[in-house]
Amino acid sequence: MKLTILPLVACTALALATAPEGRAMSDTEAVAGRLIYRKYADAVVVVKLSMFLTVAMGERVMPPHENKVDINGTMIEPSGLTVTSLSMIDPHLVFDALRSQMGSGGMNMELKTTELKAVRLQLADGREVPAKVVWKDAAHDLALLVPESDTAARQHSFTWVNLNEAPEAAMLLGNYYHLSRLNEAMQRAPMLRPSTITGIIERPRRLLLVSTDWFSDALGCPVFDAQGRVLGICLRYMVDGTIKGTVVVPAADLVEMIGQAAAQ
Repeated sequence: MKLTILPLVACTALALATAPEGRAMSDTEAVAGRLIYRKYADAVVVVKLSMFLTVAMGERVMPPHENKVDINGTMIEPSGLTVTSLSMIDPHLVFDALRSQMGSGGMNMELKTTELKAVRLQLADGREVPAKVVWKDAAHDLALLVPESDTAARQHSFTWVNLNEAPEAAMLLGNYYHLSRLNEAMQRAPMLRPSTITGIIERPRRLLLVSTDWFSDALGCPVFDAQGRVLGICLRYMVDGTIKGTVVVPAADLVEMIGQAAAQ
């Protein structure tokens, strides 16, 4: 069967055609969405790496298992600093998922060693920039990556999202836009989806719930208001190391976390 791939603009137009819950999107909302798409689509990049896990089953140490990771991230500084979901590149969480899929047959499975290789950021035009992970915050599902050298930043003019230009408050039942990038089979096309804030978690920290279809491409991606200000980044809600759901971490909180990381 022949698969026809729609042009990138056509893919975006399909996403903007309707708002959540089947509500027709107004012309004003559609115009705002298109402006966000044009300005920030290239800020969403693809984090690619190979993860090698060495697992022991009982007394037997298995050959290293390669797990290829391919997840969205958002550039948040001109230097190419990128935020993404730690749970997607954390070897221990990946091992737990692998163990649940394989089953142990009553045999004890233990993670012996882990190694990340060929870490890179794939830009909107398909070029890949070697990168490294510089910060991990398991409690907040936060990982930060940067290009491996300043040379990459000089060679590329990165599009980025300014977390300091955020709305003062999130509005319950307010209309927002989620920007992501599709998988390789869909040519990494940018995808803009309308979404609505349906709930706010206040404790132990402020997190936002939005009414969008949480596909795998949601993680590590930004949510904007109609003025193009970034509301926050989609990450996982972690409780005692366990994934409880997908939420939007407010931009101001991310700025504080990243500032703490830079100070260490």
